[in-house]
Amino acid sequence: MRDIVEADEAGGRTLEREFRIRHRAGDYRWIHGSYILLRGADGTPRAVLGSLHDVTERRRLEEEHLRLSVQLQQARRTEAVGRLAGGIAHDFNNLIMAINGYAELDLGSLPADHPVRGDLEQILTAGRRASSLTRQLLAFARQEEAAPVPLDVEASIEALLPMLRRLLGTNITLEWVPSGDAVPVRMDPGQLDQILANLCLNARDAIRGVGRITVSTGRTAFAPGDGRSIAHGGAGEYVVLSVEDDGCGMDAATMEHIFDPFFTTKEPGKGTGLGLATVYGIVTQNGGFVDVSSEPGRGSVFRVHLPVLRP
Repeated sequence: MRDIVEADEAGGRTLEREFRIRHRAGDYRWIHGSYILLRGADGTPRAVLGSLHDVTERRRLEEEHLRLSVQLQQARRTEAVGRLAGGIAHDFNNLIMAINGYAELDLGSLPADHPVRGDLEQILTAGRRASSLTRQLLAFARQEEAAPVPLDVEASIEALLPMLRRLLGTNITLEWVPSGDAVPVRMDPGQLDQILANLCLNARDAIRGVGRITVSTGRTAFAPGDGRSIAHGGAGEYVVLSVEDDGCGMDAATMEHIFDPFFTTKEPGKGTGLGLATVYGIVTQNGGFVDVSSEPGRGSVFRVHLPVLRP
């Protein structure tokens, strides 16, 4: 009532408010209220005249528009940096091949006890790490040749688990929770390995000391007209690959940039900032999308959605 009186005293303005109520069906509805104060002949407030309108659909469309705008900006940034990264990666890869080739030739011509062997081995080790980075750049830029085939996601994950456990170390427990639903997707097996490895290594880096990473699979479907299908690019069935950790989690400001190329929260020299950008590039290239949920101190969950392959 006080707000209505203040609005009236400020010039007879109508008070506008939006609020949320719980509907009898159990869901929440957004209501827009307009109120005006009615006064008597002596100027004393007598009554309040108001109207209420259900604006839930309008609010939903506004939220979808905002989400699509953010995704469009992300896609444009990714595309622009991807073109730059792809061009640099091709030239860089030619240089690295020459360096690695000469180092291998020199190593093969030197005796085992030659004092220069150690230096050449260090050069070759650094060259191989640079080659790995180049492959990530090319994958991010979508310029690495892919060979998509019908793929059993769960079988591919199970084959990769021994290597993942070695990468994660003894402090991290890797739990595998398959759905048992052998639904195929169509993608390059190496790309699926790269998605899972990058997500698990990212989860490992978010854990301080001892922790747990859970990899699971499932299936979901978006109906035509579903707001989620509009936001993510299409209705249909999806295989869902989830990677959950009990690490430090992320705040909202960090989550806005996690798929940005070269964005990293790690210390200098500890990360390239390409892991999650590469995941984003591969998943979108294959017609999927990634959902992320996280809170500081409560870990993170990355859910990769890949379209189900239909016969």
